[in-house]
Amino acid sequence: MKYIKMCLILTIAITSSAPLQAKTIKDYLGHVKSMSANFAQFVFNESTQEPEKSNGTIAVISPDKFRLEYNTPYKQIYVADGVHLWSYDEDLEQVTVKKQEGLLANSPAIVLGNPTQLDKVYVIKAQGVIKHVDWFYMTPKDPDSQFDHIRLGFAGKNLYIMELYDSFGQRTQLKFSELQYNPKLDTDYFVFKIPEGVDVIGDIEE
Repeated sequence: MKYIKMCLILTIAITSSAPLQAKTIKDYLGHVKSMSANFAQFVFNESTQEPEKSNGTIAVISPDKFRLEYNTPYKQIYVADGVHLWSYDEDLEQVTVKKQEGLLANSPAIVLGNPTQLDKVYVIKAQGVIKHVDWFYMTPKDPDSQFDHIRLGFAGKNLYIMELYDSFGQRTQLKFSELQYNPKLDTDYFVFKIPEGVDVIGDIEE
């Protein structure tokens, strides 16, 4: 589960204002400055009949700040502040910190940070509208990517669903709700505060 959630951190790819009949993915993602949403996550494995379920919230300020919180079934927080990437596991009472620079450069996070650069990292194909959802199929150009491909589905102007397919045949699906485009977000929300009494793994020096 932790592997899955860390993969999600590298896939934080959310949304923008766009025409209702957008024909390219940049029509949807080209103007995002900030966003917030709730999400429900489903992880499908070949060995299990029922998906693993979790839910939480996400907030983003382009180009390099985000906060992702899982509320159920376990409390976990991931924060990118532009310098460091923090991950906090409440049950383990443990914080892990890594340098953010370069960590997300070749990941699907490019959708969030620099959507105009998407075609440099992915081969993007429009799949058309299926059951009122406008689908796009994204294949990473990096042969070492941990993802085989990603699908984004938009309903109207909103990002409705994201599907991530890894190299092991596992599918992670996220459905978004209460999504807001360009809300005013306090930058302090993207400053991680280390809880008292927890172990810190990593170097927090700049």
